[in-house]
Amino acid sequence: MTVKAKEPIVIVDDDKSIAKTLKLHFERQGYNVVTAGTAQQGLTELASVDSAIVILDVKLPDANGVELLKEIQAMGEGFYSIIITAFPDMESTVKAVQNGVGEYIHKPIDIEEMDRAIGKAEEFFLSKHHEESLFEPVPKYENNKRKFIGKSFAMKEVFKMVGHLSLSTAAVHISGESGTGKELVAQAIHENSPEKTEPFVSVNCSAIVDTLLESELFGHEKGAFTGAISQKEGKFALARRGTLFLDEIGEMDVNLQAKLLRVLQEREFERVGGKEKIKSECRIISATNKDLRQCIAEGGFREDLYYRLNVVNLHLPPLRERIEDIPELVKYFISKANHNTNKNIRFISQGALNFLMERRWKGNVRELENFITQAVIVTHGDRLSEGYLRSVTKVDDTGPILANVGGGGITAEKAPVNGGYRPRALSEVEREQILAALAYTEWHKGKTCEILGVTRPRLDRKIKKYGIKQNHFNMADH
Repeated sequence: MTVKAKEPIVIVDDDKSIAKTLKLHFERQGYNVVTAGTAQQGLTELASVDSAIVILDVKLPDANGVELLKEIQAMGEGFYSIIITAFPDMESTVKAVQNGVGEYIHKPIDIEEMDRAIGKAEEFFLSKHHEESLFEPVPKYENNKRKFIGKSFAMKEVFKMVGHLSLSTAAVHISGESGTGKELVAQAIHENSPEKTEPFVSVNCSAIVDTLLESELFGHEKGAFTGAISQKEGKFALARRGTLFLDEIGEMDVNLQAKLLRVLQEREFERVGGKEKIKSECRIISATNKDLRQCIAEGGFREDLYYRLNVVNLHLPPLRERIEDIPELVKYFISKANHNTNKNIRFISQGALNFLMERRWKGNVRELENFITQAVIVTHGDRLSEGYLRSVTKVDDTGPILANVGGGGITAEKAPVNGGYRPRALSEVEREQILAALAYTEWHKGKTCEILGVTRPRLDRKIKKYGIKQNHFNMADH
């Protein structure tokens, strides 16, 4: 494959000293650089080339740089824009991103940050000029259709077990590391069972405080405790003849375990504060990432309850034991992220897939999906390549991966003391992590608590503190 010459750089900035400094810097690196002091001059320069890297100031004598992005985008797909500004604000940043900007850099310009932005631009152009055969197409996303992906031997065995268990009403315990897809498997068992038209009800035992979990499971009578202003149906009743999925069962308080055991033995329960016996007809599927036998040995879990729940055990393999499934998982997650973020990544390079297959994913499939979603959001163009993944992310060899967006998302272990890293307020980082987790779980607070490692009350306090509104996501609460 012929190596393509570097793209020209067009600097549109009325600050002559900045334009001259950047011009000299990039000419030393072998770039052909031209400068323009107005928006009109910049458009004239761009009209004479098929492609270019555009470094664009926001405040120009004859136009707003952010609005100028629209005109540059209309000229074709051959331009990669980098906004620079001494007056950063959220509104301008959001508009710039929506108008197709590749990077947004604050003045005074950190030259290393600018070099990284140029590196991303070059990777963008490099991927466009790669041979088509080096890229694999991304399938179209099928909305509202959960996908069970896997061609590895380990996952084929899981599929077989799902088939067998769907025809049975025996209690199933799903074990496996966090992020392996235990709830997805539980749903698959339910959806392939004769009772698939009945409800599938999920309870995250780790996301509800112990004092409320009993009421959540069994319901309560009016006046049973302070705040019980009316009768409430519990999850057992709501599940009817369907499936009740008890996630993170290892977190359940021992006293409540005794009550759960009684329900499983007698197939009936009472609401909190009530005396009426209510029949339990639902199937129980439980899951945990803990070793319940170890919990039993330590006195944290009842052995008799363990045998009631673990009639059949289904173990989900970690991602490191099903590496061959990663390419198809990645393509599916790209298509899903395209759908959810209004992006259009149509291809991923074989190099990028190899890069992803070499990583160690401590968070398993959940972490992989989270990473792919972040990568899709910040990718410019319609192709995801290995070099671009490396340039827009910080990847720790032990597994944790965070997108480096706007100077943030850097792991504490790897954070440089200097050299272009702009420190950010902890509150800013925390708010972004909460927003990312809520978006990822589609505002499912139980799952969000699990990802962030916090309790439900603490999450609610943080949401209130940072003024996070559900309508930001246009998603339903679960």
